Formats: sequence, structure tokens, C-alpha cells
Amino acid sequence: MTVVQRICIVPLMVLTVTHCVRAQKTTATPPRSSTAPEGEGKQRSEDETRKRLEQLACGPSGVHFSHHSEKGSQALPKQPPDKGLIYVLRTKGLEGATVQAKLAMDGKWVGVNGMANYFYVEVDPGPHYFCVKAGLDKPGLLSLVIEKGKTYYLRQNLTMGGTDLDLLDEEKGKQYVAKYYRSSFEEKHKK
Repeated sequence: MTVVQRICIVPLMVLTVTHCVRAQKTTATPPRSSTAPEGEGKQRSEDETRKRLEQLACGPSGVHFSHHSEKGSQALPKQPPDKGLIYVLRTKGLEGATVQAKLAMDGKWVGVNGMANYFYVEVDPGPHYFCVKAGLDKPGLLSLVIEKGKTYYLRQNLTMGGTDLDLLDEEKGKQYVAKYYRSSFEEKHKK
């Protein structure tokens, strides 16, 4: 292996490890006790848990959206007292500037964001599973228990090799909503 090859491979390995650590933190699945020996059994259990969460959270393949940003000030919804309100934000970044990031909830795609956009959705209280996906990258996963009358802010992040989904605090979420444009989208049907 030449010096140039080593210089190129080492940063790629660091980025891959960093992404894997982020993806494991993002799944927000509870730890499970296992009688399986350390190593292969534990890894298989984590893989099975992630795969099951993907099945619960992500929507079917082949669903596409047309998207544009609504320029100008937009009225924000009032918090419904009997539901949770979720803002889904896509922040600015270098990765995936032209890529759309879809969000699914409980196995159904509910919206899409371009960079520096947001949309919102009203949600029944209780446990819900969320998935963010952009292109062919590995999806970001998150599970939350939604409380009625509460507002949540989820941030979609595109990284090298995958996508992440993070829960933001209310103050930071409101700051993003105030400076970003609302997404407008509709599902496209393939002919």
C-alpha cells in the first residue's frame, strides 16, 4: 500500500467509525439483556434490533416527493391540546445540499425537507417510531413517546454515508423554525 493510499484510507475509516457510533446513538432503543456470548451474538442482537426498528419506522421503498420551499413568513400552527406537535427540521450543511431527506413515522412517509427547511405534523400521544432517509444511505432512526399538548423538534442531518435524526431542545428548535422556510411537498406517483 502506498503512502497516498494510506492517507486516503485513514480519514475514510475515521468517518465510517464516527458515523457508526452516531447511528447507534440515534436509534434510541432500550438496552436488552442477553445470554449470548460477547462479540458475534451481541452484534447480531444489535443488528436484529436495528432491522426491526427500520421495519417499524421506515416507509415502503418507491415513494417519492416533489418539494419546494415556501418563501415569506408563514403562520405557525397552534398546539393542539389532545395531540403532540412535531417540527421536522433540516439544517444547513455541506453534505447533501441538493438531496431531499424524507421522514417516515410508524412505517409511512409523512414529508420531505430540502436544506434549511422544516415541516410539521400533528401526532397522537403514545410511542412512535421515526425514520429519516436520503437517497440510498442508511436511515437514521429514533423512537419517542409523544405526550399530548407537547411540541417536539426533530433535526435531520445528512452525513457521509448516512442520515441521522436528533431530538432538539425547544429553544434551539424554535430558533431554526424562525429562520428557515416551510417545506411544501406532495407525493409523486411513478408512471
